[in-house]
Amino acid sequence: MRSARDGNGDQLQTTSSAHVALPMRVSLQAGTTVSISALTYARLLSLADQAPLECLALSARTLASAKTLGYNQIGQIRSTPLQRLVSDLGEERTQELQRALHDFGMRQHGAYDA
Repeated sequence: MRSARDGNGDQLQTTSSAHVALPMRVSLQAGTTVSISALTYARLLSLADQAPLECLALSARTLASAKTLGYNQIGQIRSTPLQRLVSDLGEERTQELQRALHDFGMRQHGAYDA
């Protein structure tokens, strides 16, 4: 098991070569866990929000449609209300974006709020 500290002094522990940090104590792969603070997690989300849409597993058609409408970063998708995405991209492409965000380890802001 390897151990390191992040910029906030939180201990990161890994048992493999994983370079991904997730909130609190989460199993990444068989035998791999990482612990970080909520502040560090928020910073990681902020960085992920700046990532280009090409980081998501999207069909060429969905990616092209989103980019044509000005959605270039993951954060733009996450911060856009779900109804607006459906209006802009249609139900099928919006569902594909939601699945891709989930697979990327993220979700849209408020997507599951009651």
